[in-house]
Amino acid sequence: MRVEVFDIPIDNLSKDEAVRLIEYLLQEEGPHFGVAINPEKALKAYKDPELLQIIKDADLDFVDGVGIIFASSIFKGIKIKERITGIDLFSELLKVAEEKRLKVFFLGTKEESLKKAIENIKKEYPSLEIAGYQNGYYEDEHMVVHKIRESGAQILFVGMGTPKQEKFIYKNLHELGVKFAMGVGGTFNVYAQEFKRAPGFIQQMGLEWFYRFLLDPKRLPRILTLPGFLYEAYKRRYKEKSEINFLGITVSNRSIEENLKIVENFIEEKTFHLIVTINGEMLSRTVSDKEFLNILRGAHLVIPDGIGVVLGARRFGERITHRIPGIEFAWELLRLSEQRQYKVFFLGAKREVLEKAIMKIKEQFPALKIAGYHEGYFVEESAVREMVRNASPEILLVGMGGIRQEKWIVKNRDLNIPINIGIGGSFDVWSGKVKRAPAWVRKIGIEWLYRAVVQPERLGRLKNILVLSFKLLLGRIDE
Repeated sequence: MRVEVFDIPIDNLSKDEAVRLIEYLLQEEGPHFGVAINPEKALKAYKDPELLQIIKDADLDFVDGVGIIFASSIFKGIKIKERITGIDLFSELLKVAEEKRLKVFFLGTKEESLKKAIENIKKEYPSLEIAGYQNGYYEDEHMVVHKIRESGAQILFVGMGTPKQEKFIYKNLHELGVKFAMGVGGTFNVYAQEFKRAPGFIQQMGLEWFYRFLLDPKRLPRILTLPGFLYEAYKRRYKEKSEINFLGITVSNRSIEENLKIVENFIEEKTFHLIVTINGEMLSRTVSDKEFLNILRGAHLVIPDGIGVVLGARRFGERITHRIPGIEFAWELLRLSEQRQYKVFFLGAKREVLEKAIMKIKEQFPALKIAGYHEGYFVEESAVREMVRNASPEILLVGMGGIRQEKWIVKNRDLNIPINIGIGGSFDVWSGKVKRAPAWVRKIGIEWLYRAVVQPERLGRLKNILVLSFKLLLGRIDE
């Protein structure tokens, strides 16, 4: 049974069950592959999206590391049936290949090590048909793929270390001509007798990693991945959702990079999209302003800006782990626009403030395509609409203050601008008129309080926040 542990999929199987699964896959159409999951590989996958996708697409993800078993039990309450080491599964598959007259191909390690390993493998499995072999130090990958395909092998074992072996298999899987492929790490070196496996009782205790460290202290950096994985597993003990539902509003729980990727997809669609960076003050207005609540519910992307949103979501049992201040997201949106050459239009603030902000923006993003700008204090809305329409931007940044800006955007959605986002007082900050709170204040989530102190006129806005807070606390809001 496949389960997901700390965002890593694993097949909770015994060794015998894993072997039976591979035997079944060998009879099926199409190529298949397996991946050994250990703490070192999991930790690399967290930082390497390509490797993580490979693990997710594998036909078999078997548990190789004791750290996976320990973390699964302690943090998730999942009992793993059995630890299956890559070398043990390799040995079992050689038995299967010998019995069923299946051809195998070995790829990896140094030439002399591989030859010595094959010599010892032949002693243990005299009837095994080895279709071919290739050391792991090659220059022409196409030549290696061709060699494997021409060998007629049904099973391929690749010992080149993670993630190289997994990426080789995944990239070339449909060109290799094999039925099943699997990375085997340093297995060939063990069979070449370059180092010995730990005694059986040490393997059973799950301390083989420590035994190998004693024999080869240079493995210390790899061994230190175990506490690193355990720490990461502790952080991920609660399943992280990419979106959470709060008051009927779908709120993004993604990183800045992931949200920017969504923006790029929106632009490719060439239709109207509303992005809202929501804070506690804006959320509090939904209590009395149902029009605004419906705007939030209909927004294409809602990004949690304020700590109030995070705490409010917890009232409903939801965890937001990616809080992104709107001003920071807007800044990264400008960086993306410069890189992708998207045209941007600025609307909002007083004219002198806006022009000073644009000057600062140009200093940071000199290649940014500014399609136009207009202050936020205007009487003739039709003239502003016409200016924006003629500029034909991909992105419209509107700084008129929360709620007013979102309502203006929705009212003028027929302009059909791909990305529309309200950025509140960002122009004031970028121009230097208003300073952001110190970093430590922002980090603990009380920037709203700082702004209320330095801008006393904002104190009146706290009333709505307090009303919402009490309703949440008393359970008077249950949507």
